Amino acid sequence: MISPQTIDKSIFDAMFSNVRKTSSVFKIQSWKRDAEKVRSIDICKYKAILGTIAAYENKHDEAINIFKSILLLTKDCGYQAMIYSNIANVLGHAGKYSEAIDSYWKAFELSNNPSYFESFFNLCKIYYINDQRLTNMKSLDDNKKKFYEQELLSLNETRQEIIENTNLNLDLYRDVLKVAFSVFFTHCNNQVNRFIEVNDSQISTILFNTDLDLETVMLLNDGMNDKFLDLLDSYEYEELIKYPIIFTAENFKSNELG
Repeated sequence: MISPQTIDKSIFDAMFSNVRKTSSVFKIQSWKRDAEKVRSIDICKYKAILGTIAAYENKHDEAINIFKSILLLTKDCGYQAMIYSNIANVLGHAGKYSEAIDSYWKAFELSNNPSYFESFFNLCKIYYINDQRLTNMKSLDDNKKKFYEQELLSLNETRQEIIENTNLNLDLYRDVLKVAFSVFFTHCNNQVNRFIEVNDSQISTILFNTDLDLETVMLLNDGMNDKFLDLLDSYEYEELIKYPIIFTAENFKSNELG
C-alpha cells in the first residue's frame, strides 16, 4: 500500500517543482484525484492536501476554510500549529499580513517551534510592524534569542529612521507591498526575496527570485503596474510613485537591506 506521506510528497513535488504555477487544469485535477487515495486512510492529510491545492489555485477563502476544518479533527498541538502556519501562508500570499502575523504567532504559541517564531518575525520585519510579541522570546534557546534580539534592534532602528528622517508613509508602503506579494503568489510558488533602498524621497523595492524566466518577470511587472492603477482609487499618483516595486530574476541577496 502507498503511504499518505508518499502521495502528498509526490503531489507537493509536482506543485512546487517550478516557480511559475501551472495553468493546466488537467494537472491540477490529477493532484486532486491522487489526494482521494489518502481520504480513507488519513482524513487530516487529505484535507491538508486539498487546502494546499486550493491555495495554489488562489482560492484563498476556500483554502482557509479547509484548513480550519482540520483544527476540529485533531487535538494534537503540533499538528494544529502546522495548520495555523498553513493558514498564515495563505493569508500572507493574499496580502492579509496582519492576520497572517497573528496566525504564525498562534502556531508558535501552540508548539514553541522556533521556525514559527521565525516566520512571525520575518513578516513583521518585511512590513515594519512594531509588535510587542516580538520581545516574547522566552521559549527560544540562547543563541536564537541573541540573534533575534539583534534583529529586533535593527528592525526598530530602520523603522524609526524611515519615520523620522523621511516624509514616507509606512501605511502606504505596506499597502503597496501587500499588493506586490499578492501579484507574485497569484502566478508563482516558492520564495520571493526582497531588497530595498531608502532615501529622502522614496522606498525602492526589488522583489526577486533567480528561477524566474523573462516571460514571468514581464508578467509580474505588468501585473504590478495594473495594481498600481487600482491603488489610485485610494492614493494620489505623486504619493504612489515614491514606492516603486520591480520584479526581477537578478540576485540581490548579498545586498539585502531590509
